[in-house]
Amino acid sequence: MTAFIRWEAVQREAIVFYRFRGSPWSDIPHGFLTRKGGVSAPPFASLNLSHSVGDDPAAVAENLRRAFAAIGLREEEVVTAWLIHGNRVALVDAHHRGMILQGVDGLVTVEPGLALFMRFADCIPVLLTDPTLPAVGIVHVGWRGLAAGVLEATLELFQRRLGRCPSALHAALGPGIGGCCYAVGPEVIEALEPRIRKALPLHRRNGAWHLDLPEAVRQHLRDLGVTSVVAAGVCTACHLEDWYSHRAEHGRTGRFGAWIRNP
Repeated sequence: MTAFIRWEAVQREAIVFYRFRGSPWSDIPHGFLTRKGGVSAPPFASLNLSHSVGDDPAAVAENLRRAFAAIGLREEEVVTAWLIHGNRVALVDAHHRGMILQGVDGLVTVEPGLALFMRFADCIPVLLTDPTLPAVGIVHVGWRGLAAGVLEATLELFQRRLGRCPSALHAALGPGIGGCCYAVGPEVIEALEPRIRKALPLHRRNGAWHLDLPEAVRQHLRDLGVTSVVAAGVCTACHLEDWYSHRAEHGRTGRFGAWIRNP
């Protein structure tokens, strides 16, 4: 992370979220909500924002109301997606307000004021911006999406549809599972090695290979031409007091939210 970028917490009522400060992120409304400030009972405690994990629907609805109120958005104005760990990316506009796009892992917009929102629990939230258009994007990147080329698909959309090359973009990586906690099998390594140009960030620990997923994403973005990349450096599995972790909580957990709004 470059010296002029900082990672800071913001608290509004009981809701806590984090954001980056410094150029260009201070001018881009964005953030990463923690699991604090909601009403869900364990194992979803407390600000679970997903209806798909088995939580009480009424609790999720209240959590969403609180979260969007805290970050100054209305749910019916936000575009979100039903994530599938694939490589489909959608360019959205005002007609998509309030919609949940099926089978999409990347959203991009040039619509002024439009907000993009996704849910996470170990996969990497990748925010993208081109402040000169302006345009913003959000991408859900786990190992499957990385292997499937979701980052390539997103950058191709920026270039093909918006005329913006990767070097014009700034990327910010939110909390995700780190190499300290992410033991992977050979199927993960075999799937990623053909996609990643450089050696995978792997190390051996307790007899297993561990993948530093945030570093793999950062490295891949830079290899694809995005030279401005900052990262939270926060492992979700190590910090269950703030974040949900599918791996650390054995699949029985909630989802935190990440968002970005075009200025």
